[in-house]
Amino acid sequence: MFAIMQIDNDVSRDQFRRKMRAKCEFVCKYCQRRFTKPYNLMIHERTHKSPELTFSCAICGKSFKRQDNLKQHRCNQCVWR
Repeated sequence: MFAIMQIDNDVSRDQFRRKMRAKCEFVCKYCQRRFTKPYNLMIHERTHKSPELTFSCAICGKSFKRQDNLKQHRCNQCVWR
C-alpha cells in the first residue's frame, strides 16, 4: 500500500523535500571540504596526496592536478591542428 500525503502550498512542498534529502556528508581530512558522495571525496583527496604529479597540455602547456581535467581542457579549449 502507498501512503498519500497532500501538500497544501509551495512552502510546505519545499520543506518536505528538504526533510527527505539525505544529510550524509563526506569530509576531506586535509581541508574539511564536504561532499555528498564518497567517490567525489576520494577523487578530491587525491589532489592533496600527490601535489607534484601534474598533467600538462601538449598544445598550450597548461598543467592540471587531475587527468580528467586535462582531457576536458583539450576538448573545450585547445583545437587539435
